[in-house]
Amino acid sequence: MSYFKILGIAFGLAAMLKPFYMHLIPWDENKFIARAYSKERPGWIVPVAILGLLLVAFTWYKEVTTDVAYSMVITIIFSLTAIKALLFIFDYEKFQTWVAGMLVEKEGKKIVLIDIVAGVFGLIVIVASLLVY
Repeated sequence: MSYFKILGIAFGLAAMLKPFYMHLIPWDENKFIARAYSKERPGWIVPVAILGLLLVAFTWYKEVTTDVAYSMVITIIFSLTAIKALLFIFDYEKFQTWVAGMLVEKEGKKIVLIDIVAGVFGLIVIVASLLVY
């Protein structure tokens, strides 16, 4: 199985299932999000962000060194996660303020909408990965 197919399915599943595990399972997801992205940057943020950036770098390495049709699509889509990782490392305060604002506004309804869009996007990535690779 191609690296890009595995990456597309794994990335797509994580995105597609987000609305289910964040909002349909009965628990207080807003408290969890507020705790995970607390005012002071938690210790897990930087290592996870660096690991994500390394995975993006490896994906670009695979893109350059292999000849897989349409691999550039998954590479670019997956590379967008680097934006969040870079915010975690260099401007966590801005990200945390944005998330905290969404939690307060309309009791976190924007977060639900973002997660629904992420779920639909994940489904598209999975279907594309299964059909293309």
